[in-house]
Amino acid sequence: MRSISFLLVGGALALATPAGAQWSQVPEIPTTQLFSLFANGDTLVAGADTAAYVSTNGGITWKRSARPASAVQLVAAVRVHRGRLYAGTFGQGVFVSDDLGSTWSAFNQGLVGGFANTQLDEVDFQVRGESLYVATAGAGVYVRGLGAGSSWAPFGTELEPNQASNVTSLAFGGGRLLTLAGSNGQVFFNDPGDPDWSTSNLDNVGLHPGASAFLGKWNGTSWVVGTNFGVFRSTAGEEPWTRTDVGFGTLNWTAFAALGSRFFGAFSTFTFAVVEESDDGGATWQSEEDFPGVFIRELAISGSTLYAARGDGLWRRAAGAVAVDGNGSSRVSFVLSGQQPFGDRARVRFVLPSAGVASIAIFDVHGRRVGGVSGTWPAGPSEVALDAAALPAGVYHALLTTGGERRSLRLVHLR
Repeated sequence: MRSISFLLVGGALALATPAGAQWSQVPEIPTTQLFSLFANGDTLVAGADTAAYVSTNGGITWKRSARPASAVQLVAAVRVHRGRLYAGTFGQGVFVSDDLGSTWSAFNQGLVGGFANTQLDEVDFQVRGESLYVATAGAGVYVRGLGAGSSWAPFGTELEPNQASNVTSLAFGGGRLLTLAGSNGQVFFNDPGDPDWSTSNLDNVGLHPGASAFLGKWNGTSWVVGTNFGVFRSTAGEEPWTRTDVGFGTLNWTAFAALGSRFFGAFSTFTFAVVEESDDGGATWQSEEDFPGVFIRELAISGSTLYAARGDGLWRRAAGAVAVDGNGSSRVSFVLSGQQPFGDRARVRFVLPSAGVASIAIFDVHGRRVGGVSGTWPAGPSEVALDAAALPAGVYHALLTTGGERRSLRLVHLR
């Protein structure tokens, strides 16, 4: 193990993060706020204000849908299932299309009973078996069979007594349906055959007023749930939960995508968004890039491409699946070892798949290099200590470069 300190140097050097060099905007979709995103295989759908944008060839070409109805102002949820396109709108309920958006039909039969018609404020869809579930912003969750002649019905009675009728999203994995709702640090799960929701407390104890769960994701072996207080992880989607502080203070939204066991996360605050990735089920996160002034609503993966539905349109880059060597070791990783923000010292840990030269450069928010180190390290994990006692408090970036690979970390330093 080697220990280093920041080396203050003069001059300026622009910081070029690896993710920033790869992101590109999808030109067929306007630079406008997107409210929803769905991907399944080569099919992608992005919901905007009055229309949905659909691709059936992995994002090569896109089609703009017709407006579901003249009063529709926001397409807040989208889903394609068995060739049918479903659009959940805010204030007008659900619409369905059998020609991927060229024509629409209202799909609101039975969608009644919400206070002030909040049952028509749709925010998310999930499909489980032969049922379609829709989350509403005020009237809980409704369910409808996918067969002919079916209609919507409220699902469960547990949300309202827990002040959780205002649902933010639905997640599905391993047969379990997860509802993220309310502001008391709770999520609600339902297994096939159960008539109602079961409550799970993210702090493993009880109510946590002010804690809001935003989005959840299942990667085949574990769950991650994003909240305004960080990321919570669970094997089953219920207690015990383990919290990870991603280091950006209070969050106002999170989004996730999974590629095998690998998680991608977008963490949005009031002033910036950060896209990170995790190879250990959300226990540690590796910074990819900061987006000043950007809000990221959702992430999705089609093939090997990562998509971000943002406040300024749809963006994409290669997801870059983790490569492994002959011994099964993952390729380069670079993470903070310890808590953030940090004081005078921080420790960073990196893993090299084979012995070689690696360098770590430290930059301030203006892109000026303020320190760094280089050397030869063995294969496997190494750790270095960063002495920031002489640096002003603020946000810094550490950029690891080795063998053509680059990884970056966002560091928050307090005095």
